[in-house]
Amino acid sequence: MKWHHIGLHVSELERSSSFYQTHFGFKEEIRFQYEEEQIVFLTRGPVRIELIQSETDVQKTEMIHFSWQVDDLDMWMDQLKIHPIDGPISLPNGWRAVFYQGPDQEIIELFQGIS
Repeated sequence: MKWHHIGLHVSELERSSSFYQTHFGFKEEIRFQYEEEQIVFLTRGPVRIELIQSETDVQKTEMIHFSWQVDDLDMWMDQLKIHPIDGPISLPNGWRAVFYQGPDQEIIELFQGIS
């Protein structure tokens, strides 16, 4: 078994798609409609995000956060041009993390482990 994607219900599909493409370098893989949902899959290497905008009022699952491991946290923080909501923080084991907020208040963690 291997990881395939994470799905996010979003309020504005174009805004969220643009956010992840502009700030994190994702590319649109496929866009389609399924019943009352507009869906866009974005990819960056092996990472895939499914953005879902529904025509009906959908109960959103509350997500605490998701995390991407990066090789150079400082480079990412300089490159993003958005302000973190927390961090960078250093953990006792040498790990470092910084947290950002997406367009629908999803929490995005960038994490750097020990080299």
